[in-house]
Amino acid sequence: MSKSFVHLHAHTEYSMLDGAAKINDYLKKVKELNQPAAAITDHGNLYGALEFVRQAETFGIKPIIGYEAYVTPGSRFDRPERDKNKRYHLTLLAENNVGYQNLVELVSKAYLEGFYYKPRVDYELLREHSEGIIALSGCLGGEVAQHLAPDGSREEGNAANEKSYEKALEKAKNYQDIFGKSNFFIELHNHGIDQQVEILEDLVNISKEINAPLVAANDSHYVTKNDSSAHDALLCVQTNATMEDEDRFKFDGEEYYVKSSEEMRLLFPDDSFPNACDNTLEIANRVNYTFEFDKDYLPDFPIEDSSLTVEEFLRKKVLTGAKEKYQEINSEIQERIDYELDVINSMGFASYFLIVGDLIDFANSKNIRTAAGRGSAAGSIVSYCLGITRIEPLKYGLIFERFLNKGRKSLPDIDMDFDERFRGDVIQYAIDKYGQDRVAHIVTFATIKAKQAIRDAARVLGLPFSSGDKVAKLMPPMILGNTATISECLQLDENNESGYSKEFYSASEELRKEYSSDQEVKKIIDIALGLEGLRRQDGIHAAAIVISPDKITNFLPIQRKGENAEIVTQYEMHTVEQLGLLKMDFLGLRNLSIVDRTLELIGDKNLDIDNIELNDEKTFNLFSEGRMTGVFQLESRVAQSISRSLNPKRFEDIVALVALIRPGPLGAGMHNEFADRANSRKEIEYLHSDLEDILNETYGVILYQEQVMQIAEKIAGFNLQEADNLRVAMGKKIPQVMEEQRKKFTEGSVESGYSEQFAVELFDQIAFFAGYGFNKSHSVPYALLAYQTAYLKANYPAEYIAASLTAVKRDKDRTAIFLSEAREMGVKVSTPDINKSESDFTVNNNEILFGLSAVRNVGDITAEKIVLERETNGNFESIEEFLSRIDSRSLNKRGIEALAQGGGFDYFGYPRKGVFNAIPDLIDDAKNLKIKKANNQASLFDLDEQNENLATIKEIEWPKKEKLEREREMLGFFVSEDPLEGYGEVLKSESTHSIIELQSFEEEEEEVNVVIAGLISNVQKRVSRRGNPWIQFDLQDTTGSLGVLLFNKLVEKYNTNIDGEIYLKVSGTYVGGSENTIRARDLEVIEPSKMVEDLDTSPLRISVTEEKLDKKNLILLKELLEKYPGLSNVELEVHGGSKIKLLELKEIKVKKTNQLKNEINTLLTN
Repeated sequence: MSKSFVHLHAHTEYSMLDGAAKINDYLKKVKELNQPAAAITDHGNLYGALEFVRQAETFGIKPIIGYEAYVTPGSRFDRPERDKNKRYHLTLLAENNVGYQNLVELVSKAYLEGFYYKPRVDYELLREHSEGIIALSGCLGGEVAQHLAPDGSREEGNAANEKSYEKALEKAKNYQDIFGKSNFFIELHNHGIDQQVEILEDLVNISKEINAPLVAANDSHYVTKNDSSAHDALLCVQTNATMEDEDRFKFDGEEYYVKSSEEMRLLFPDDSFPNACDNTLEIANRVNYTFEFDKDYLPDFPIEDSSLTVEEFLRKKVLTGAKEKYQEINSEIQERIDYELDVINSMGFASYFLIVGDLIDFANSKNIRTAAGRGSAAGSIVSYCLGITRIEPLKYGLIFERFLNKGRKSLPDIDMDFDERFRGDVIQYAIDKYGQDRVAHIVTFATIKAKQAIRDAARVLGLPFSSGDKVAKLMPPMILGNTATISECLQLDENNESGYSKEFYSASEELRKEYSSDQEVKKIIDIALGLEGLRRQDGIHAAAIVISPDKITNFLPIQRKGENAEIVTQYEMHTVEQLGLLKMDFLGLRNLSIVDRTLELIGDKNLDIDNIELNDEKTFNLFSEGRMTGVFQLESRVAQSISRSLNPKRFEDIVALVALIRPGPLGAGMHNEFADRANSRKEIEYLHSDLEDILNETYGVILYQEQVMQIAEKIAGFNLQEADNLRVAMGKKIPQVMEEQRKKFTEGSVESGYSEQFAVELFDQIAFFAGYGFNKSHSVPYALLAYQTAYLKANYPAEYIAASLTAVKRDKDRTAIFLSEAREMGVKVSTPDINKSESDFTVNNNEILFGLSAVRNVGDITAEKIVLERETNGNFESIEEFLSRIDSRSLNKRGIEALAQGGGFDYFGYPRKGVFNAIPDLIDDAKNLKIKKANNQASLFDLDEQNENLATIKEIEWPKKEKLEREREMLGFFVSEDPLEGYGEVLKSESTHSIIELQSFEEEEEEVNVVIAGLISNVQKRVSRRGNPWIQFDLQDTTGSLGVLLFNKLVEKYNTNIDGEIYLKVSGTYVGGSENTIRARDLEVIEPSKMVEDLDTSPLRISVTEEKLDKKNLILLKELLEKYPGLSNVELEVHGGSKIKLLELKEIKVKKTNQLKNEINTLLTN
């Protein structure tokens, strides 16, 4: 027998509480150790099983699929008290495909039927699905071991177990009976833990008594011994502890790594533990699976006419749709339809198109708004005729091969956008149609990224926040949406796997310097390296759904965490696709609900938003001015800036704008080139006149991937499938493939009559642009929805903003943004009114009425009941009468207080504080009034008694600041009056960004150095668990609000200053995403009322000679001016001989300071 060994009990990163072994690193180690096979046995799941299989194959290692099950000794349907919630670990391995299928059933039913804090199986399930499974008795948490060492388990309900060899023997016999004599092994561990060592002899004796073979295992949770500290840090991260905490969850020792065969055989020698190590090899030899990753498993689409094949039915549907879309089907249309159907049918995708078309048909039948399309599907005329998309591909020059061609073997991918309110209805339709056991959401996994790993490392080390933050800020900025890893910052990745390794490495010199010279920094980074990239938790993909042709567990494992939770796959999206299953994206789009709500508020049946002319002057003015808050896809500060520069004049410019704001085109500077050419600031040039037809729409710039394909077709004679291969190759930039494509393109161009020099030059040009080019088929439908939303905002601002406010009413930050936008557009918003307001925001005489459901602590159901009561029985005559008519179970005291503070009772003329203080008595009066009405005591005497109410509403009011602050708390923003009114310009002049700009950043982890001036509120002074004081408050400008955090010396310095109504200028780092916070570096108290008087907004005039104003100096001047944003226009007085020209730099406004003037003088006099 070989002296090798196989690890049969190993946890990977998918054991998300305590697994710190990345699958690739684990397999790499196994390969280094020359071990022939390896198992994956994560806690309660199969998340990584098929990823493990695929990667193991690349290493030449036999994969063994397993998992560590949680076994309940009672019934999986029991829900005992937590201290009686016994559950034991059991290691289960699949021997063959039957065993794998049974593992899938076990792990799925553990969630669907047995989930109670953990996914549990019972003996009944184990018996039902035992075939093909090899069971190991488990670690110290196993049922056998638990009766030998009751104090060895961490599971919450196991503490009361009795120590009994007889019980342990009984349990071992039970498992042997379930799985069979040859399939049950007594599992041995030795990490130097006392309980493990103590029970080894008993386990050997049990093995002899029941004739069950022994098997050695190491229960690995990380790869190398050096990883133990990173693993310990992970435990702290997941349990929110620090390494210094004495009572925290931790492992004993540093032995849970992937050990060598020699180490394992030394721990478990044959003379003491017969065949324990050899049996690992024996089990590995027994294991054998076959998986098919190149088949598609589409569900059958039900066809009522049994005489038709699915392909014939698709053609019939397409031709019917074509007759509706085109009154006359000419030869070009017919040829395109025939060609696309030939490709679709030959690839076996007819059912796919029918399924997608049917889902869109259902949405249309229920008046659920859908988008015009998404992604490359808009290039398909079949999709257009089926109603899947609403973009006519021939009109916009969209190419089918960009979407689908015979050279691509994967299923097409059509994403569907639905009104977010009704996305669930469409999913339910799919479930009803194809079967509940065939449809599931798809799991996602959150990973720990570099900066978060650094901050987590510092926190678990017990260091102050500033220590981790300082190191995190040394990480290089993202490049075109790509984030650097810590390892490629420390050591140059010659393989350039990220595509930007050299750039990241060169930008990380300071990080490497600190790492080599500062022990604290080194310690933080070393632990962060172990944390980075690990799976942190599972979640549900925002859009993806899988539909299988049979019961879904015949293909993959599923889970459901709770009785009413969604059913979710245990395999992530790429694995689902590799299995050949139908993955579809059902996206809920808020903008679609806003469009529909706006149309309802407008109430004009003649307004057909899907067929409006695309030449509205007001709409293009809105784009030219960059007023695009709330416009689909184009409300970021980058989009607004580019739109102002581009000055769109036609729909095609909006299509281009959608493409230009992507990281690729931005990084390549295409947005500036495009805007300059579009506005005649630069000459439009073509490398050859034959390119003009293709590039005319984009002013000679290669912007779209489709243009690359068209150029290859026209110049080099490629067919469109070859052209798509070229596009893919250019996107990936693989040198060998690029060289092959260059040669083919050059030869084809020469054959077409072009010179070799021109062909090489053109290839280099399109290679540059193709790397950043965007998919036009995606741009066009997005641009259409962007135009529609802009049209509604420009022509019906009150209705559009009201609809937007309703859509974002649960999001305080977005509510503030739209309320600010209403002010900017001159649309008045009134506070809520129980006698006028509807549940949602509405419009009356161009004034927005605040929706009752958007008031804090009120909600949709209560708001609807208030409106229904008012509509049924008339207006409310008093606060007491209102309270007597509304069920107190719906509107509790907190809800009444919210209405009082938010202005909901202002209609009755009482001061808000007076009403607020009288609420307890008002509630009592309402109860009495309700009782009297119920008893029908309506005599004159009773009426007199009703007037003797307990409540007396005093004529007292809060100070103005407190009144407005309470209003803001309940409504999300100042509505009745804005304390910042009149200060907007001066606050803007003191700030580098507006708050709305910061909140529009698209990158979740983007960190930006900022200066923001505004009013503070909601100040909270706290002390951390380690005794360090910190302060948190909200900072508000005229566009929104965000949080600010102060730590350490800043707290000491400014603690006494941060009280009352003060305005601050905050300098610090803005962290976007869910954090949405400024981490302050410095503060300055400001007086905006005084600053308004001193504000100079007159133009800054710069006098310069023509000689000095060359291209280089103009670029440097522009960069300099952009560092001083403010409110003053910039004028250039250019002297040339006897002539003087006055030019205005329209896109730049500055704050006039002496420092700026000095820097301008320095630049222009050198």
